[in-house]
Amino acid sequence: MRKAVCAFVAVAISALGICSSASAFEGGGRSPSEAPTIVLGQHYTGQLNNHRDDANYSDDAEVAFWRLPPLSTRDVVPIDWHGAPFTREPGEFPICMTLVQGIDDFNWGSVFENRSYCSSYGPVYELAGSGTAHTEITVQEATSNSSYLEFFAYTNSENPQYYETYPYDFTVGPILHYLDAALKPVERVSATGVIRASANLSTGQPAPDGLTFNLTVTWDNGGIATYSATTSGGVATFQLALPETAYGKSATFVASHSADGNYQGVETGKLTVKVAKPKAPPPSACELAEGRALVLKRQFKRLQHNARRAIGPRKRRLSRRAKRVKRRLAATRREVASLCA
Repeated sequence: MRKAVCAFVAVAISALGICSSASAFEGGGRSPSEAPTIVLGQHYTGQLNNHRDDANYSDDAEVAFWRLPPLSTRDVVPIDWHGAPFTREPGEFPICMTLVQGIDDFNWGSVFENRSYCSSYGPVYELAGSGTAHTEITVQEATSNSSYLEFFAYTNSENPQYYETYPYDFTVGPILHYLDAALKPVERVSATGVIRASANLSTGQPAPDGLTFNLTVTWDNGGIATYSATTSGGVATFQLALPETAYGKSATFVASHSADGNYQGVETGKLTVKVAKPKAPPPSACELAEGRALVLKRQFKRLQHNARRAIGPRKRRLSRRAKRVKRRLAATRREVASLCA
């Protein structure tokens, strides 16, 4: 009878251990196909454990999978995450995290096997003494719709007396997309000319319209000027208005875009070119009309003067020409009044 009671107690303890083991895993999926998709900016919680029988990677680790939105090469994924320390070793934190791409239910274990060593420098990240971290991971692989965050803890305990449960939580912030930018080379630029910067995504496609770029121009003796422009068709065009102190000097141009919550910051290489004195602007339509009016006025006065001194047919001929010029002068003066108002 005593043996039967002991057996019953042992079975009951075993059953409790199994229940504890099964309930200790929360959040995420135990395989890539079961992974929930992360919504950027949303707060998630989960928990892992150290129960060897609950491991989903060999007998070594319990891994939770969370699917990320589509990523491109050189995107930066910012993650704010937190974990609690070991119960028996308060100074250490058991949860590790990494980003993996291109895995499925059949090959994830072989990838994990080569990436299961935690460090503060990555690519598999551990928590520091505060238990809180802001980790920014730069995507190294090609564009992939199969990208996951893996949170895991080592499972090395077979004795229920040493079972522990490890809660964790995290938020994935807006993904910062990669930008590449370059100034279009020129040999010489007018002080009132333009400088253009091209901006592209990691795919080679033009950057979206409306991104703000700043241009900084420097030259000898502390000269500096700044301009801003927005992209259109992947190009930011800066209209210059450099002061006279820059005329004839070699100036250095650098364009930059500050990180804006959607795209990373980027700065072009330096472009050094000589600044030419601007050419005089062409006359305006008003000035041209005023010039024509002045010529016609002088012509009319000359014809009128000559007609008064002439006699006979020549006088009549000069008078007719003077009247024609007078009509043209009146029309030109109306044009001046319209253009120069």
